[in-house]
Amino acid sequence: MRTAVLSLLLFASLALAGGAHAEQFTFTVQSDLHLEFAREICLEALKKAGVDARFEPFPVAPERRLAAEMASGKLHLAFLPPSVQRLLPEGFASVEDIRIPLERGLLSYRVCLLRGAVPELLKDVRTLDDLKRVTVGQGFGWGDVDVYKAAGVPVVEVPFTSPSDPLRALAAGHFDVLPLGADEYAGFLDIARQEGYGLAADRHLVIHYPWYRYVWVSRTAPDAGFLLEALTRGLDIVAADGSFVSIYEKYKGRFDPASLRGRTVIDLPSPYAREGDIPPRYRHLLIVPR
Repeated sequence: MRTAVLSLLLFASLALAGGAHAEQFTFTVQSDLHLEFAREICLEALKKAGVDARFEPFPVAPERRLAAEMASGKLHLAFLPPSVQRLLPEGFASVEDIRIPLERGLLSYRVCLLRGAVPELLKDVRTLDDLKRVTVGQGFGWGDVDVYKAAGVPVVEVPFTSPSDPLRALAAGHFDVLPLGADEYAGFLDIARQEGYGLAADRHLVIHYPWYRYVWVSRTAPDAGFLLEALTRGLDIVAADGSFVSIYEKYKGRFDPASLRGRTVIDLPSPYAREGDIPPRYRHLLIVPR
């Protein structure tokens, strides 16, 4: 019954969209600078679902606060990996995920930034025991912290209110390496160069664990049911017609899987994600470097 009602609501809205006085919807959305590509993908999806929408940026905040604001109904949309809080039944009572792999699976493959003074720090890291001698940096509250802790890898959490925060902490020596997704580390390295932090990208190691950034929709925000229905339909369209990949490559460039081959790969178990979590209709979006 709920699905039928939502579909009827969406149909009525689409019918109005062709009129001269179609309503424009405003949705609050996670505003981190490095997620601009995700916002554009979602706007395009809503457009192709026939919805006239604009996004109002929500102040940059840690993942835990974003989840709390979604539960309270103040935040409509966020782009986050799964976490223990969001995967519990009570978590799904307040938010729902659309499991489209926004970073095309490349968050599962981590390349480390390190200080330029020690560019070969990871050259001889071959095993998990070797990795345990290195201190990893992560944003405060990131779910990845649980991955490294469970594997026995030392972790330091730092604030992440801007892309510069973890880079500055790495440059200052608060930890040894900053693992970032294979599609995002180059962007962070560009920022480090612009701001003069003296960082470099490791050339020897890939840390691998299943990890995906999904679209999360609040169940309690205004027009939440309508948004979820429209966005699900629209994301199916952009995934199928090539728009998703086109927007992704506009921001990220075309990723060459061969760029990671020949590196040592250390596999870690993930408590919140598995390789098969992506629905079949979205699996063609995944890039597998090995």
